[in-house]
Order: sequence, then C-alpha cells, then structure tokens
Amino acid sequence: MRFTSMFRYGLRALSILAENYGKGPISARELSERENLSPSFLEQLLAQLRRKGIVRGIRGPGGGFLLTKHPSKIKVNDVMEALEGPVCVSRCLRPSTDPIAEQCDRFDDCPAVPLLKKLDRDIGKVLREYKLSDLT
Repeated sequence: MRFTSMFRYGLRALSILAENYGKGPISARELSERENLSPSFLEQLLAQLRRKGIVRGIRGPGGGFLLTKHPSKIKVNDVMEALEGPVCVSRCLRPSTDPIAEQCDRFDDCPAVPLLKKLDRDIGKVLREYKLSDLT
C-alpha cells in the first residue's frame, strides 16, 4: 500500500490552511509557492477538497481558500477519502459492488485475509483518529 502524492501534498496544503485558521483565506498561488507545487496540480487537489466540503474558495481580491471547519474537526480519513477514495489495503476486501473489487476463489480460506483485515482496520483507525490539528 502506498499513499499517493495527491494525498501527501493535500495534507501539506491543508496543514498551511490549518495553521492559518481564523486569519483569512490563503491564495492558491501562495499555497503553490510555499509547497513548491505546480498550480495546475494544486487546483485539482483543491477542487476535490472543495467538492467534499473540506475547503471553500473565496473569489476576488484578498480571496483564496479556507478550511470549512476547525482543524480539530477534520479527520485525516476525510482528506484521504476526498482525494483517494476509501482506504483499503487489498482489493479483495472491497465490497463486491465496488468496480475495483477483486474477488478470488480462495477468499474464505486464504491465510492472508485475517492479516489484511487487521491492517485495514488499524490503518483506518489511525486515519480516523488523526486530525488536521495534529499536523500543525
């Protein structure tokens, strides 16, 4: 399992917004420069976070981006799901209705399944317990 650059850079940009919480918006340009991100990549990232209600944009002079809630109310899992989808350590653990699910004939007697389920639970638990405020 690997966390993508979208998730890592998303956390970095959100940590700047968390540090600035209550002080006004931060422009996409400033976020891009502070994190050395391409503006187009940052725009994609912010668009996804905006659609999921984690950030909001303010247009016009002095505009930029703000967190929609206090950093202590935003779970890292919310960010993960907004940028990457639900966490799952193996496709075989995903619901069969999920288009990327990978069901195999040996799922019920696979010796790896108990370990994969525990990893899935434990990683999910950490992501649900960790908040943006913990990053700052």
